[in-house]
Amino acid sequence: MNFLKDPLMHFLVAGAALFWGISILTPPEAPDRIIVDRAALLSFIQYRSKAFEPETAAAILDAMNEGNRERLINDYIREEALYREARKMGLNEGDYVIRQRMVQKFEFMTQAASTPAEPDADALAAYYEENKQDYFIQPGATFAHVFISAKENPANVEAKAEILLNALRQTGAEFEDATRYGDRFLFHTNYVERTYAYIKSHFGEEATEVIFAETTPLGVWAGPVFSKHGAHLIFVTARMPGHIQPFEEVKSVVAADLIGAGQRATNERLIDALIEDYAPVIDLDDITSAPPEARDE
Repeated sequence: MNFLKDPLMHFLVAGAALFWGISILTPPEAPDRIIVDRAALLSFIQYRSKAFEPETAAAILDAMNEGNRERLINDYIREEALYREARKMGLNEGDYVIRQRMVQKFEFMTQAASTPAEPDADALAAYYEENKQDYFIQPGATFAHVFISAKENPANVEAKAEILLNALRQTGAEFEDATRYGDRFLFHTNYVERTYAYIKSHFGEEATEVIFAETTPLGVWAGPVFSKHGAHLIFVTARMPGHIQPFEEVKSVVAADLIGAGQRATNERLIDALIEDYAPVIDLDDITSAPPEARDE
């Protein structure tokens, strides 16, 4: 009786129930008539929203005013008529886009049917311990900078930066005064609790290393440091070390991640089982037998 506890068996049963429910919602197709009734519209709503939830679809339909309901009906009739004509003409045959849409539709259905139950406390704690690095917060820094552009006179940038550094120190300029000095920078002048990666994307590796270095004093104008844009005088007020978020702070995130991981695993098991049923045969000799010029196309 262990197969009754198998998640794959639960998935298959849930999937069968889902497909059965959708088949009930979809009315039999008359050859030359489009039947518009509640069941057809409920099915239409679910396919458009990619969420196969009959109760939700019913609530949406019941909440519609007359104008919205009429537009929904017209959309359904238009789509159904065009679909039937396209199918009569065989436009669905050999079309890779349609093939992909059908694959996606099947995946949406399997995902809706494979959502696992809420994990218990032990499962959450175990998943957190196994995936701690996923909840790592990058180191960050709060600082201001004064920018000296290298665009017009690259050779004179460092000398100008040294003069401006002395002026900042002598006037007692602080974090909030940075906007009064220097040239206009492409990004920001003041950075508050920004991550290492974010700062690096603006200043480059070399300047970012200086900003985060313990040897760079806090609350003092320092530099110059250089980026591809020019020179920067920096005033670092705080550095925050990188750390892994405590379990209690990210418990809800861990739960969502664990449920998602379980859903993906169940989907993959189902797909593997389906593939096995088709017993694929791979003939490498046949695949590689084409002339070289044909394979390069």
